[in-house]
Amino acid sequence: MGVMPNFFIVGAARSGTTSLDRYLSQHPDIFITSRKDAHFFATEHFPCTGPGDEVMNRKVMRDEAEYAQLFVGVAGEQAVGESSAFYLCLPGTAERIAQAVPDAKIIMILREPADRAYSAYMLLVRDGRETLSFEEGLSREAERRQQGFEPMWWYKELSLYASQVKRYLEVFGRERVKVLVYEELYTHPEQALREVFAFLGVRQDVGINTSVRYNVSGTPKSRRLYTPLNHFISNPSPLEKRIKSLVPLHLRRAWASKVIGMLTQSVPLKPHIHAQLKEHFAEDVAKLEDLLDRGLGCWHYRELSITQKP
Repeated sequence: MGVMPNFFIVGAARSGTTSLDRYLSQHPDIFITSRKDAHFFATEHFPCTGPGDEVMNRKVMRDEAEYAQLFVGVAGEQAVGESSAFYLCLPGTAERIAQAVPDAKIIMILREPADRAYSAYMLLVRDGRETLSFEEGLSREAERRQQGFEPMWWYKELSLYASQVKRYLEVFGRERVKVLVYEELYTHPEQALREVFAFLGVRQDVGINTSVRYNVSGTPKSRRLYTPLNHFISNPSPLEKRIKSLVPLHLRRAWASKVIGMLTQSVPLKPHIHAQLKEHFAEDVAKLEDLLDRGLGCWHYRELSITQKP
């Protein structure tokens, strides 16, 4: 099939995968596909049937020749990768990647589970796809999953990381899996990226612009302004495609993220719902810590376990 990737960013969705993708693309020794979320190794799980899921359905690549075209620009870079944010959660994907690229390196980035779930909800709200309250969306999750909704709608399920991470560790081995923590990436981006560069075997002394956070979620301040912008970004007309082609891709992405940030506002998660979700995720976080043999103090779950003791 021609050039194949030797590393994959596999998720978790709404944990900074887009930002990490964009940061790695700045490194001269790293090639990462300009198209994200091809989900070539998870095609059996698509198409999905939820409101607006057709956007993701269009991104999914089923044809080997089409997927190979993503890598035609490789020009001797040591690390060649692609990122698809649902690879982590979709069963069978790790095995299919390993069958095609046995020596692949896997990068995943995990976010505090309740915050990740709420960020997924707010993304769907931002794009006009979710019309229920967060509480109602949580109560409908199992029903929606059964109906074939895209994994972005699986608010709680996607935040249960332990079994997802375990699957990749078993298939690829610990030495070929790099687990990042979202909160640490944004607190100490230079250190986190140096660790990724070392993992990929590329130079660590390359400066990366991490000033832009990509694909932020939130409630649009004005639907009248946001809706045409979102359509222009995700489903442009032929004329709009020609207009977009006049601006370099990396600039389009940075500008789009900045404009989206200007047109949206964050809405805090209600404290009682956050507390309920943390109780729901606490056991899984403890399993994840044991699995990774590292503490996740930045998520503040140990304080929860202390307060719950009689």
